Amino acid sequence: MIDLSSNENPYEPSQGIIEAVMRGSCSLNRYLRPSEIDALKKALSNYNDVSSERIIVAHGTDCILRDIILNFSKNRDLITLNPSFPGLSESAKYTAKRILKIQLAPPEYTVDFDDAIQGPALVIADYPNSPTGRCLIKREQLIEVLKSSDNLVVIDEAYYEFSKKTFADLVDEYPNLAISRTLDKAFSLAGLRVSYLIAGDSFLGRLSPYSQALGRPACLAAIAALEDKEYALGNVEKIIDERERLRKGLEMAGLDVTPSETNFLLVRTSIPEFASRLRKRNILIGDFSHTWLKNNYRITVGTQKENDSLLNEIWSIHNSKEQYDEKM
Repeated sequence: MIDLSSNENPYEPSQGIIEAVMRGSCSLNRYLRPSEIDALKKALSNYNDVSSERIIVAHGTDCILRDIILNFSKNRDLITLNPSFPGLSESAKYTAKRILKIQLAPPEYTVDFDDAIQGPALVIADYPNSPTGRCLIKREQLIEVLKSSDNLVVIDEAYYEFSKKTFADLVDEYPNLAISRTLDKAFSLAGLRVSYLIAGDSFLGRLSPYSQALGRPACLAAIAALEDKEYALGNVEKIIDERERLRKGLEMAGLDVTPSETNFLLVRTSIPEFASRLRKRNILIGDFSHTWLKNNYRITVGTQKENDSLLNEIWSIHNSKEQYDEKM
């Protein structure tokens, strides 16, 4: 089975990361020490060029966002994009004043905070957005939201290494801003779930700087990954090159492809039950046709071999009677 559904990195971690995991596994009977988290925070500080005091490490971005919702959504509206993070509404339904979702619609997928924000708000949005793959938030509109100290904003930059665009430079100026990032994507650590927050002062007082949810193998692997960042960033460039090759191949196969700044592509096709057909051919893709917009699918960029298999199966569907039989 070829899995192109979860926006994972198709390249395995470096040998240095594997060795770090093995070292961490030799002392599984011991809890992770604050000094070990401090070493990871220092490595993240150097990588992001921010103070280590602003870094909060957690076992996955979901944990970070749930913690923020628990601590800061009371008496505030929670404002998110749709589609975006699964599970946010469930986390906030007992704490937030209201839950508002800004609906994204083609072709521009415009984000308008002005209409959504009617009082104190906790805004959580991704940049670039999934599944569109585009950087939809404009700097000037974000600054307008941040000018009110009643608003708190979390921008998730999980695909920062791919887009090379960030709002992290605003954190020192705007204490009500925080940036979440992860080592899942560019650094090939999805199986260990290492994420972190670059937090403004408004967030720091109520969020723990130490995460006991992070295990020692994950902590040491993250440090090793950051020490060998050239390996990860080299893989990012390979994925970007492969993304553009895949985009052209999908367009040649008749699919409508949205330009992307991530490691995935949003596509539209008139082929009925496109994801189901590919699943029968042992290829998994993200299916948004039933939860968001009809005929919309998200395809993770795999290896060249995986992407070629995908394109071959799409052409096979085109050339077979399979897609027409269901219409009759």
